[in-house]
Amino acid sequence: MQALNLSMSDAQRYINKGKVRYQGKVLQEKAKVLNDCVQVLIFQPDSIGLKPLFENEDFAIFNKPSKMLIHPKGRFEHHSLIDEVRASLGLNASLTHRIDRETSGLVLVGKHKKSVSELGLMFLNNSIKKEYLALTRAKVGIQNVNFKDFCLSLPIAIQEKGGDLCVRSVSLKNAQMCQKFRNLKFKEAKSEFEILGILENTYKNAKFLLFKVFPKTGRTHQIRVHLDALGYPILGDPLYGAKDVHSREYLDGEFIMQKLESKNALSNEKRLEYFGATRLMLHAYGLKFVYKGKEFAFRSIENFEITQSVLG
Repeated sequence: MQALNLSMSDAQRYINKGKVRYQGKVLQEKAKVLNDCVQVLIFQPDSIGLKPLFENEDFAIFNKPSKMLIHPKGRFEHHSLIDEVRASLGLNASLTHRIDRETSGLVLVGKHKKSVSELGLMFLNNSIKKEYLALTRAKVGIQNVNFKDFCLSLPIAIQEKGGDLCVRSVSLKNAQMCQKFRNLKFKEAKSEFEILGILENTYKNAKFLLFKVFPKTGRTHQIRVHLDALGYPILGDPLYGAKDVHSREYLDGEFIMQKLESKNALSNEKRLEYFGATRLMLHAYGLKFVYKGKEFAFRSIENFEITQSVLG
């Protein structure tokens, strides 16, 4: 480790993350290697040129495209937002929160350990206000809609790994209709909604609702689950409001993509046919917070391509 100029703490971190190997196998935490060589997997950012929308001495704001991972996932899929962050800001920069791979939008990045810790804690304490835009299917026959803001409090649980479609989060509403979900551990989940308007697609003779969403808790897939429970699944969602057979085909394709580095797991044509859009129409639109006594507010609709994604 000394040959790589790694400190003891850095070396221990690499070991804890399984990035140190000896004779082809991951080195266990308490293993001893004397006078021999080990292999250390050191992160090297692989950038496509994504730059921050805003930057100061403590943090930066990036706008993540849909279908870009936040962190590398699995052994074979390498490129992610953290590549762009560290290529632009250096290896000390880290993400302070996460959004789904399918979701586009704003991500707050700390530029050093202190800001990463402080901003991450602010997210955990709900001190950072988040806004999302979601384009959903409108209910059949909808003409007028009540534009009054409303709130939904509906607990959500995560399924155990290994089961069919286990990546789906489950609402308490689902559990009341399906026996197998009733023993899951549900946690409070609260979202506030504002309907911005009805959008019409004359080409497809279809109507959509555009929501602004303010999540008050941070459960897995919370906005997607809540809108589906309300009867307004998000356009392009491959998990919620979709047929099980289509969700399975999507997940099988994602698995193949990770293993074989294929970039066309499920074609845009099939996504449009199955889910109504070529991507999940959910966008992290706004962030608002106070840091070091100064108020910051960011909004961006860049990367939220409604026409292109819905028309194909």
